[in-house]
Amino acid sequence: MLYFKKRKLRTRAKNLLQAAKNIYNYNGDLMDPLVANRFLDTISKLNRVIRKGTISELEEIICAAESFIEENYPPSKNAAFREIVETLVVAFGVAMAFRAYFFQPFKIPTGSMQPTLYGIHSIAEPDPVNGPGILDTMPLKPLKWLITGTWYKDVVAEKDGTVSISQDARYPGRIVITVAGRKHKVPQDAMERHEIAVRNAQRPAMADRPDASARVLATSYVKKGDRLWAGYVTAGDQVFVNRITWNFFPPKRDDVIVFATSGQELFFSRKAAESAAEKGSVITRIPNLPLYLVETSIQPGLPPAQHYIKRLVGMPGESISIKHPHIYADGTKVENLFGMDRVASMGQSKSRSGVYYGYHNTMDEDTPHRSPSLMSDENDSIEMGEGEYLPMGDNTLSSYDGRYWGTVPKAQMVGPGSCIWWPISVRWGRIR
Repeated sequence: MLYFKKRKLRTRAKNLLQAAKNIYNYNGDLMDPLVANRFLDTISKLNRVIRKGTISELEEIICAAESFIEENYPPSKNAAFREIVETLVVAFGVAMAFRAYFFQPFKIPTGSMQPTLYGIHSIAEPDPVNGPGILDTMPLKPLKWLITGTWYKDVVAEKDGTVSISQDARYPGRIVITVAGRKHKVPQDAMERHEIAVRNAQRPAMADRPDASARVLATSYVKKGDRLWAGYVTAGDQVFVNRITWNFFPPKRDDVIVFATSGQELFFSRKAAESAAEKGSVITRIPNLPLYLVETSIQPGLPPAQHYIKRLVGMPGESISIKHPHIYADGTKVENLFGMDRVASMGQSKSRSGVYYGYHNTMDEDTPHRSPSLMSDENDSIEMGEGEYLPMGDNTLSSYDGRYWGTVPKAQMVGPGSCIWWPISVRWGRIR
């Protein structure tokens, strides 16, 4: 019995020792010298008695230490809450440091990198009358989503009213179906496959405002109970971007990379602002303040302060062209690279079983035509300067990439994609 009693007393003494050390470390420089010396004396005695003290000595020092600590530093009314807040702040700081210097999380919003990386995508339910399966009903539905990222969605009109289908820049990779005032977000690929069941849909007579972030695609009228779409929506891949590697090794062709467009920068002098403006920036003087706002972007057409993920196909000093299905660097076909070979091999059969196959110029057959473009056909090429890299999506039939806005300077590149950490799928793990 004495053994267990002594063990219990030693545990109490160790807790008191830790509390005394914490108080002294946090407040020692602010303490009265006499109080500080008493803290050091108490800490010394606790250390000695914990190692070699008897039961009576342990009881004596515990009683004295508790009285001394409570007298000088009584416990706060919200001590537990403060401790939780401190823990959360430290955890947040560690997470931010991890994100800034080691691995940054990134979400894939669209299908421009398919089949390597998937954005939000869907599979229509062919027989929604029977409803979802057992895994898509409560309470298993959230568990399935946590593992696979898949959620069953059934968009049904709850009452008679007008339905509109629109695109909104705030929801990349999705369209918004508004039924009688209620919004439903559905993957854009469902619209591209003509699965949205809106009868007699009409394009609005008035064009959308050029400055609006949303664009109405169609409007119609529905009755209560009309099913507009049903199916399984899978979240876009979540990846980690390696921010360490490029501190030691240069970027390599075939890497899947993340790069950032510049945002807005503030300068205190006109001279510094003009130095940045030499790169094609716009300078704005802030009224009544000695500040100059410089709006920058790596290329025209890309919104500032955004991140993009593409595959690195062109290196500094090269001349890059496309002859479907391959990339050519300085007139030589690029091959023997896992990722780019896989993309090119999908173009051999000219099959469109999927929405991606091989590398394309922007005016190739079946390619959505946007203008202006730097690589319209096989005769076009992009000349790379020093420190410039060319990124392209694996799904060039549905990718807004370097073929349109050109090269990316090294300073704007964040790092290579390392791995897919969620959702769990056949693509989970290392990115290649």
